[in-house]
Amino acid sequence: MARLKRIFLYLLAIFFISSLTKTIFEYRKNVQFYYNFTEEYAKEKKRNTELRTQLVKTQDIAEFEKTARNKLNLHKKDEYVMVLPQPTPTVITPTPTVAPNYAQWIELFFYN
Repeated sequence: MARLKRIFLYLLAIFFISSLTKTIFEYRKNVQFYYNFTEEYAKEKKRNTELRTQLVKTQDIAEFEKTARNKLNLHKKDEYVMVLPQPTPTVITPTPTVAPNYAQWIELFFYN
């Protein structure tokens, strides 16, 4: 009879442990889903704000005119256009300064 109780307790303990591990794994999966969802929500909220800003800009007639004129390179009657060339990078090679002769002799005899 005691042996039967012990076997029953071991089976019960195994059942509880397996149930607990299953619950822990499911909990971790749900937490990961929550973090992914909140991260995606924040990204979409930021994108929504950007799209709303862009919508307001496109509905403004002055902004629309400015964008169209910039893309088509147009100007008004009394307006001056300045075309600035792109700066070209110049390569400067540094030339080392030569030490005086006496310093070269001192370095040759005393430091080598």
